[in-house]
Amino acid sequence: MENVKLNIARAVVKILNPLVRILLRHEISHSEFTEIAKRSYVDVAYRYFSIPERKKTYARVAVLTGLNLKEVRRISNSEEDEMLTTKGPINRAKQVISGWLRDSDFLDQNQKPKVLVLKDDAFSFEELVSRYSGDITSRAILDELIRVGAVVKPTKDTVELIQEGLIPKKSETEMIDIIAQHNSDLMNTGIYNLTHEAEEARFQRQVTYHEVPESVMEEFKAYSHEKSLSLLKDFDQWLAEHKKSGGNDPNEPKGRVGVGIYYFKDEKEEG
Repeated sequence: MENVKLNIARAVVKILNPLVRILLRHEISHSEFTEIAKRSYVDVAYRYFSIPERKKTYARVAVLTGLNLKEVRRISNSEEDEMLTTKGPINRAKQVISGWLRDSDFLDQNQKPKVLVLKDDAFSFEELVSRYSGDITSRAILDELIRVGAVVKPTKDTVELIQEGLIPKKSETEMIDIIAQHNSDLMNTGIYNLTHEAEEARFQRQVTYHEVPESVMEEFKAYSHEKSLSLLKDFDQWLAEHKKSGGNDPNEPKGRVGVGIYYFKDEKEEG
């Protein structure tokens, strides 16, 4: 049992790493993710682990998830958009910007954020970070603020606030929805195959080669795109025709079905 748990833990880390990149990119902290994870535990416990013909109870969910009864009740009765309104610490870089905008020590006579020297001054950027970021270093905060385009360095020893908040450079909502749906579909197929006999397994395959030259990878990218697009168009046409001609029984159950094809390249990814 311990070996199984260890394998699951390793798998979870592998699955979470790309997800955490999205979370950090959009300033979702560990405490906020914890709140999201709690909700997922509660939702899954209700949906997949209820006892047939028995009433779903808070106590049952608490036993399954390890959450206390108060937490289960709170999550069960809260709206989905309340997930990020946690009592945990907010993003440290946001706190620094907030302090810069309201603390009179770092404002000029027009109540505008001053251009700050980096250190060695009573009201330096280092002092600002010390006041508003807890134990995070000024270097780490500066790097993050530069990365998101919130500050610039007019000189090597000064820093200027040019954006009053941490705002992603472009909306990625639609793309994130697509990523979520595709990954959810793939995970559900894998879980189905894990819990069913081989003869009942759903199709889940990939072709993998190691030590492939970069030029060949680029050729394969184009080749696989062309072939995958052609196959998906064939699937699309087949489903459209059969959906129209079949299923004349109004009482026949209906659901969502499809096939996913994906190209991947195993390499160090850029942020």
